[in-house]
Amino acid sequence: MDKELGEKIVNNISRFSNKKCAACDTLGNIIAATKDFSIEHSPLDIKSHRSLPLFYERKKIGYLYFDENRSTIKEIGGVLKSMAELIIQQIYYSNLLTSDEKRLDQIVYDYLNTENMTQKDFNRVLNSFGIDLNLPRLAMYVEIEEPEYLFLFNKEVIEGEREKKITRVKRSIQNVLNSFYTHHKNNIITYLGSGNFLIFKDMGDEPLTYQNEFKKTLNSLYFVIKDELRTNITIGVGGFQPGIAGLKESYEESKTALSFGKQIWGENKIFHFDSFGVVAPLFSGVNENNIKISKNLINKIASNKELLNSLKEYLRNDLSLSATSKKLKIHRNTLVYRLERILNLTGLDPRSFNDAFELQMALLMEKYNG
Repeated sequence: MDKELGEKIVNNISRFSNKKCAACDTLGNIIAATKDFSIEHSPLDIKSHRSLPLFYERKKIGYLYFDENRSTIKEIGGVLKSMAELIIQQIYYSNLLTSDEKRLDQIVYDYLNTENMTQKDFNRVLNSFGIDLNLPRLAMYVEIEEPEYLFLFNKEVIEGEREKKITRVKRSIQNVLNSFYTHHKNNIITYLGSGNFLIFKDMGDEPLTYQNEFKKTLNSLYFVIKDELRTNITIGVGGFQPGIAGLKESYEESKTALSFGKQIWGENKIFHFDSFGVVAPLFSGVNENNIKISKNLINKIASNKELLNSLKEYLRNDLSLSATSKKLKIHRNTLVYRLERILNLTGLDPRSFNDAFELQMALLMEKYNG
């Protein structure tokens, strides 16, 4: 029994009864309890008369523990136990990943990541699921940062638990989107493997107009999804691109936004592809030549940490000699001398906007590619 299930049991029981109780795992550790539950030590004595086992498909998954006298437990304990097991059954059934959902996940993955499926085939197969790909959508790539959240490396996890967890994540994301964007509910949520989920977000009838409004909601949406899932996540958002081919392009942009954003600003944030401005197309088309050019340029000054640090600080301070020299605690003329050295070594003058832009791109490319 996990925290989410324990809290649902306790919350639902509290609606129908004022009895003090707690939901525990199979070891007696308290997962959730009513507000007036007064027993503070954990684990609880699961062999006590206060403890009633909870089963799902004949398998014990936890206990309902009462902070009440024996007669009260005898009177109403059985009823509340039955209620708890009904809640467990309903939640488990609703969280089963159907064979159709698994197939949809695999089809979406194959289309986006392999050359095994044409646009025509992809459209035909998704139509069989009742999904109209002609509706405008963009891609959002959700990465769960904690491997244990989906039991990815837990070999002892109960069979089916990982599948149920994945389904709960999909349902939770869907519910958040439907409540957050009440007029745009034709979203597609798929699982891509590891800790990664993909959202094809419904963009309505006027996607180009709606896209600007949608961007303004991203930070709020991020925190709502994170709060709903109760784990650390990072999200990359692609731009809207028309057509079925556009879904693939938006997907690549969402991955680029996530990867680039994590490299530069770190995890546990949301990044839109457009946020990187003129840098975004550069990184979506990174190739060996781009990387080689950047490395060669940066390597010309990388061995001189004084020059490299001065360049980075100068760029951070919007090419201001005064602000940079003050930040570095050096004389203005010393900074000018260092910038001259950089010009001589690289052929690019940091004091020129165009040259400074090339140096900034090289630094970002170098950082992005490790």
